[in-house]
Amino acid sequence: MPPIAPSPSTLQQAVDDLHNDMVDLLSGFVAAASPSGAEQAASGFLEQQLQHMGLDCERIVLDSRLIANSPLFSCPCDPDGGRHNLLARHLPSPRTDGTRGRSVLFNGHLDVVPTGPQALWTTPPFEPRVQGDWLYGRGAGDMKGGIVCALMALRVLRHLGLQPAGVVGINAVLDEENTGNGTLATVHALRNSLAKARLSDFDAVIIPEPFAETMMAAQVGVSWLFVTITGRSAHVAYKGQGLNPIEAGMALVDDLKLLEAEWNQPKNRHAAFRDVEHPVNFNLGRIEGGEWNSSVPCTCTLGLRLGYYPGMDPDTVVDQVSQRLRTKALQLNPALQLEISTRGHRSPGCVYALDNPAMQTLANAHYSVHGRAPERLACTATTDGRHFSLLTDIPVTNYGPVARNIHGIDESVSLASLRRVTRTFAQFIIDWCGVEETAANAARHRGGPVDSGQAKTGETSLS
Repeated sequence: MPPIAPSPSTLQQAVDDLHNDMVDLLSGFVAAASPSGAEQAASGFLEQQLQHMGLDCERIVLDSRLIANSPLFSCPCDPDGGRHNLLARHLPSPRTDGTRGRSVLFNGHLDVVPTGPQALWTTPPFEPRVQGDWLYGRGAGDMKGGIVCALMALRVLRHLGLQPAGVVGINAVLDEENTGNGTLATVHALRNSLAKARLSDFDAVIIPEPFAETMMAAQVGVSWLFVTITGRSAHVAYKGQGLNPIEAGMALVDDLKLLEAEWNQPKNRHAAFRDVEHPVNFNLGRIEGGEWNSSVPCTCTLGLRLGYYPGMDPDTVVDQVSQRLRTKALQLNPALQLEISTRGHRSPGCVYALDNPAMQTLANAHYSVHGRAPERLACTATTDGRHFSLLTDIPVTNYGPVARNIHGIDESVSLASLRRVTRTFAQFIIDWCGVEETAANAARHRGGPVDSGQAKTGETSLS
């Protein structure tokens, strides 16, 4: 007979028992600085933790050549450089009838955004600290905390002498913050049998991004655009002879705000975002230009992030915005030269199906913890969930903890929320995958020894 599933109170007590372990795990993870393009420290830390848990773990090496023809490929911001994802799996005990429980893949990213001036942080961004209910540090919320919740859900079950009766995967990926090519590489490897696992091994995907314990119903598309404006330099004493590209750049951004406002009008909104106050955001995230305070500058480069609705083609959006920029520049001064390029996000939006059995099971798990149904979120950002939503038939959503100041100063994640999300994930595994006794627990019942050897990590090249 299968073991009796633990009660909600038993599950909560187990989570509380492991609270210090959770804090220690996340603290070590945050301390492993992992900016996009240099995630090795976090990858090494997590790989050690996965091995210690005895999970079947392999490296999936990022090779952009193999995914360049995918409709969801984005032009890389950093060289592949031998960097790799980590795909770990809990494998259930073999059954005599050859069947297994249902499975789930938790997919999360290792990379974090730049910290900004460290002097603005209360404490250094990669020196985690706990104050009250909050654990601070770059990546604590976005999204190392969510990955820790998935790991702790497995630990909680083991603490109770149980393990999933189906496959539970944890896919820790590169490059989410700038392209999403990391998750795309794993999807490619699973689809083409280049990894130990196959895409068909997973019946559901959960992305534990920090969206405050909501279930994501839709997300916008995002594209990055780089606009280099060349004007005409001059000594400031003869300013009238020059043509200032920085001032022109500000005028171009102001004109784009008019397009942003147009797309945000209620009549122009996608149905999934009808009740979102300001769903589309155009952002001037970077500006570089000028050579000397007393000179009219030669060039200015704008780094733009464009948001747009599901169903809008990224290439069409970029073409439309590029044409608008060129038209406005011509109006400002025909002598202005524009060079427009794309790298980084080229990420279409998507709508998630939440009324299937897997997502209903997640909603029920949330209900068991909160006593109410989860809210559904139409998100004004993009996530790696699009790869599974648009390229596979696997049910997927985003569900993760409460966080503050992600991408900002003094980023933090709620410890109480981490415990709740861990309980929700553990309950989902119980209800979706089923549970069985761990080998160690079964051996104790039999009165015999058990081998507790740890799994080794292999490397899968996508070539």
